[in-house]
Amino acid sequence: MTSRRVLGVDGCSAGWVVVPLTDGVVGDVEVVAHLAEALQDGPFDAVGVDMPIGLVDGPREADAAARRLLPGRASSVFSAPPRTVIDGAREGVLLTHAQATARAAEATGAGISMQAWRLVPRIIEVDDLVAAGHPLHEVHPEAAFAMLAGAPLPRKRSWAGITTRRAILDRLDVVLPDRFPGDEAAAPDDVVDAAVCAWVADGIAGAGAVVSLPETTGQLDRGRPIVITARVPPPVTPGPRTHPRRT
Repeated sequence: MTSRRVLGVDGCSAGWVVVPLTDGVVGDVEVVAHLAEALQDGPFDAVGVDMPIGLVDGPREADAAARRLLPGRASSVFSAPPRTVIDGAREGVLLTHAQATARAAEATGAGISMQAWRLVPRIIEVDDLVAAGHPLHEVHPEAAFAMLAGAPLPRKRSWAGITTRRAILDRLDVVLPDRFPGDEAAAPDDVVDAAVCAWVADGIAGAGAVVSLPETTGQLDRGRPIVITARVPPPVTPGPRTHPRRT
């Protein structure tokens, strides 16, 4: 019987933190400089990535749908840069935030945030891998956790935020190690975000039901609907965790 192999990925200061799942069980968590390094261990059935996938020259319906899941936390969903900014940066035409803002304003009537500009190299990296045919799917960790909890969680960089998210992951049997190689380069919230991305990716691979945000959209990029994927929470089944905490 073929195993389900998926990855969950989130950006971190050193590149990307990667959480692999095989048939729902966490493998060796790692930090890589470039996402393509993690994909070399494939093929994978699905890769959940906390990064915009699919771009248009204007507001994305997917971002608006994710914000509706996060009352009071809508700011955690930043507006993705327009396609023209990503293409211009890839071509080396746009080198500064000011240039990118001017290009965005010309195309959409609005500039882009500094946060979005700083993510442009990562968005290009993901965009190129999608174009090459890798099974990358956009996941928004805050939306994924909100669906699991039934409401937005405490802020993820707080102690309550980390412990709550880790407890949710434990209940899903996504049991993270206390240490892993390169862990000092990954903030705790990066790790739990990558883990929930992996859990959603496992659903995409067939382990559970998933939903698209929005459910239907006319926005396409390269012929592919622009959506954020989330996973339907499993039924509550009391009992001990399947897997002990890893060290």
